[in-house]
Amino acid sequence: MITLKNDFLEVAIHPKGAEIHKMVGLSDQMNYMWKRDKAYWANSAPILFPIVGKVINDTYRAEGKEYHLTQHGFARHNEFTVEETGEDHVVLTLDNEKFGDVYPYSFKLTVTYTLEMNTLSCHIKVENKDDKTIYFGIGGHPAFACPMYENESSNDYYVEFEQPETVSRRLLDVENSVYNGKTQPLLENERRFFVRQEMFKDDAVVVTDFKSKSVALKSINHNKAVTLHMENFNFLGIWATRQVGGLLALEPWRSHADEAGFTGELKDKEDIVKLPVNETFECCFKIEITQ
Repeated sequence: MITLKNDFLEVAIHPKGAEIHKMVGLSDQMNYMWKRDKAYWANSAPILFPIVGKVINDTYRAEGKEYHLTQHGFARHNEFTVEETGEDHVVLTLDNEKFGDVYPYSFKLTVTYTLEMNTLSCHIKVENKDDKTIYFGIGGHPAFACPMYENESSNDYYVEFEQPETVSRRLLDVENSVYNGKTQPLLENERRFFVRQEMFKDDAVVVTDFKSKSVALKSINHNKAVTLHMENFNFLGIWATRQVGGLLALEPWRSHADEAGFTGELKDKEDIVKLPVNETFECCFKIEITQ
C-alpha cells in the first residue's frame, strides 16, 4: 500500500488496479471512499482498461481474431509497477508484457496520482508501443461513501452537475449488461437529481453529451461534498449496488459497454479511442474533498 499525505488529506493507493483505497480528511478523520465491503462490492476505485463495461459474452474481436475479457478489462485485476513515489505523488505503470492472449496491442499505461491541498488528481496516459494503431477504452471507477455518516440515509444525497444539463440515460439489457438501444430522460435543463436505489435496479446510470466539467455528491444535511472534475472524458457512469450498500460511484469514461447485437471489431465501436503509432492519449480526473 502506498500512502500520500499533506495537511488536508491522507490517501491510500494499492498497486493492484492502481486503485484508491482510502481518502481520509485530516480535519474530520472521515474516509470519503467506499469502505470496500465484500458483501456489496469489494473494490473502491480501479482503473478500467482496455475496455469499459462489458463486451457481449465477454468476447470481442480485433485484428481478425477473437479475444475474451471480463467487464471493465484486465487493468483492475493486475499489479502495476511502482515507478516513482513521494510524499504527495506516485507513478504506476502497466504494459503488455503478459496480456497478449487477451489484448493484441503493445501499450504502456501510466497512472500518476498527485495530492494537492484537498484534491487528488489521477492523470492517465496510454502510449502506443505497437507498429500499428491501437484501440481501447479507458476510465476510472471511484466509489464514495453514500451516506457519509452512519445515521444518514442515502436518500438525503444528490448528484449535482456543474451546469444545467438536458441529458438522457442509456438503458441496459440487464441480463447481458449491454445497451439495448433505448434511452430515458434524466435531466431537463436541471443540475441535480437525488440518489434513489430504484434508479440502479437496471445497473448504472450512463450519460453522454453533457457540458459540465465536474459533478458532485452532496447531502441536504451538511456541507461535506465530493466533487469529481473530468478532463477528456465523454461518458459518465453513476452507479450504486442494487442492494442498499452505502456507496455511489462517479465514473469518468472514454468508451462504454457494447450495444446489443454488435458484431464488429474493437476498432468499430462507438467512441473507442484510436491511437496511432508513437502517439499518446491522456485524460485526467480529480477528486476534491470538502470537509
